[in-house]
Amino acid sequence: MSTATINKNEIAVVYTNRTDVGREYLTIDVPNGWDDVEKITKKVLTYEDKKFVFTGWNSDTLKCYFVRSNQFATISSLGRSLDIL
Repeated sequence: MSTATINKNEIAVVYTNRTDVGREYLTIDVPNGWDDVEKITKKVLTYEDKKFVFTGWNSDTLKCYFVRSNQFATISSLGRSLDIL
């Protein structure tokens, strides 16, 4: 029998690159609706060294969307200052 490991802090996504509108985004299935969405809305997702932030969700299709962004701040380890990336 083969085995697989569940990776912490990872989530299945579908990557889309809309060159016609200049946007990249990730689509995530959220089978439990807002209960799932609420857990990830304030997270930054990294996919292939690109960062994505929450942009919305569709309650009819139960899908959540994250769009690529370059606007981030790093919180220092002491929590005293913010260094803009």
